[in-house]
Amino acid sequence: MFIAENLRALRKEKDMTQEEVSELLGLSAQSVSKWERGETMPDITLLPALANLYKVSIDTLIGMDRINDQQTRYDIFTTAHKHWRNGEIDATIRVFTEGLRSYPDDEGIMSDLAMTLAVGDDPDDLIKSICLCERILLNGRNEKILHTTRAALCFIYMKSGEKEKAVALAHKLPHLRESRESVLAQLDNNPTIDEINSYLKFIAIGESDEQNGIWTLNESGD
Repeated sequence: MFIAENLRALRKEKDMTQEEVSELLGLSAQSVSKWERGETMPDITLLPALANLYKVSIDTLIGMDRINDQQTRYDIFTTAHKHWRNGEIDATIRVFTEGLRSYPDDEGIMSDLAMTLAVGDDPDDLIKSICLCERILLNGRNEKILHTTRAALCFIYMKSGEKEKAVALAHKLPHLRESRESVLAQLDNNPTIDEINSYLKFIAIGESDEQNGIWTLNESGD
């Protein structure tokens, strides 16, 4: 829950000190301080009093809106990745596309949508995929997603016939499954379309296609 940071922010909005809050609740200032640092939680019986004090709902106080938002995003990835594992690319694209309408600045959804678009045969989808990846690399803030997107874009460039761009970007990669060593080795082998699609799946969800037999690392999750 987000109650610690909410309690701190709401108190400051009311221009109150921890001592003033503690006096109104009949508690020590140390208790209020520990709540706001996340070291302890208010007793459940105090939640109505805190909500009334700060003139907010209990749901707002404990951050249910943000909790629900996180769950919704989690459900998008869970549903889409299930479709992808089942080979249902169109359904995967649909879930990520709908998710992006609700969360247009979500770098994770953009990155996974880009990789899903790239595994199909539609040239327009490949262009959209490149645009999404380049948008993430230009404005992205999440380092993990940036690394993943760089790795994926190497293969997306390769699939679009831009090997020089792919190699140049691969030199900027970190290690392991998104490393420049691993990706450069695969690019030097001039991977087939099936192998590129397999590697995009490998980057996205940590699973390899055994029939291609080209990936030695198999992870169970991100």
